[in-house]
Amino acid sequence: MRKISASFAALLLVCGLTIGSTSIARAQDRDDRQPQRAVRGEEHPVIRQAIKQLEQTKWLLEHKAAHDFHGHRAQAIQSIDQALAHLHEALQSDKK
Repeated sequence: MRKISASFAALLLVCGLTIGSTSIARAQDRDDRQPQRAVRGEEHPVIRQAIKQLEQTKWLLEHKAAHDFHGHRAQAIQSIDQALAHLHEALQSDKK
């Protein structure tokens, strides 16, 4: 896999931190209002939150990124798609 340029890596980090901090704050607010789920009956909130954050990051890259960063943006989107596939497979494997 090619190396990601420092500026593109910084862009991804900023996007991830921005989305992550907002999502974590919202999740914490919800946690204060809702009772805790039983461990056995949980719906894997961490994996579902990661999926949501990756989808948001992908959307940002597809619609808001300044340019293609010499193909690195497209590669990052492909990597996000692979990560999403793995996370969905993880959720499916737990149902078996």
